[in-house]
Amino acid sequence: MKKTFLFLAALMMGASAFATDLWTGTKHVSWAEGGLQIPAAQFAAAQPGQKIVVSFTDATDGLELKVMNANFDHLAGSRESLWINGNGAVEQFLTVAAVDSLKLHGLEIIGANFNVTQVELLDGKTLKEGITVWTGFFWADEWSTLELYRDAYAGVDFSKVEAIRFYTEAIGTDYVINFLKGWDPADKFADHTAMTDGEGYKELMLTDDLRTAVSEAGHWMIQFNKESISAFNVIDIVLVLNDAPAAIDQISQEAKAVKTIENGQLVIIKNGIRYNALGTAL
Repeated sequence: MKKTFLFLAALMMGASAFATDLWTGTKHVSWAEGGLQIPAAQFAAAQPGQKIVVSFTDATDGLELKVMNANFDHLAGSRESLWINGNGAVEQFLTVAAVDSLKLHGLEIIGANFNVTQVELLDGKTLKEGITVWTGFFWADEWSTLELYRDAYAGVDFSKVEAIRFYTEAIGTDYVINFLKGWDPADKFADHTAMTDGEGYKELMLTDDLRTAVSEAGHWMIQFNKESISAFNVIDIVLVLNDAPAAIDQISQEAKAVKTIENGQLVIIKNGIRYNALGTAL
């Protein structure tokens, strides 16, 4: 009996190690009253792939996540048109760009009308290799549209991006994707007919024209229709790099590089300095 108790206690302690209570209380959020602000110091230990969970009550509109820089930009990878209603919780999985901005600026939770009751930082998922612009769980049924603010991909050097992968949990490949920036016919970047199927994803190879179009777009809209298969979750949107080793080799020709994977991202260590796949110091 004692051994069982100690085992359960160890499990509980292990689970709690992945949970950080960023804020608890009751705060009414509105555009007139302002949002809930959490300082950057609270995110010192945040890692890509973890998730922020915002619990709320009495919601009648939408929720936005912003970083408290000079422009109060939207948190990278957060959803546009994120409608909430009544009581519940929103999960926001963190990309590398999101973590970097949170550690620098902190977070503001804002919207038209709801009460925040708790904000937690919890264990999440392992990111896939490449540049994750969005990760989470989005239910794709009939003409469901995932909308992303430009902050998800702003600052990416698209000359180093070969393709975009749209990962799902769909059972089968017979579904529609429309990749858009708006609802006019001229606003479509591509659809599923221009994509190839991989293991759990559809992949869009980028031409020079496409690189320019998607990088300059004000936001991305990814529309799904299940067609004849069952509804499914969309789980990741990832930029595939075209020549990551070449970017790293430019850092130093003399020093020996050590390559590793941290939180699903390629990390190269040279001369004691950590770099991402694009050769940017971390």
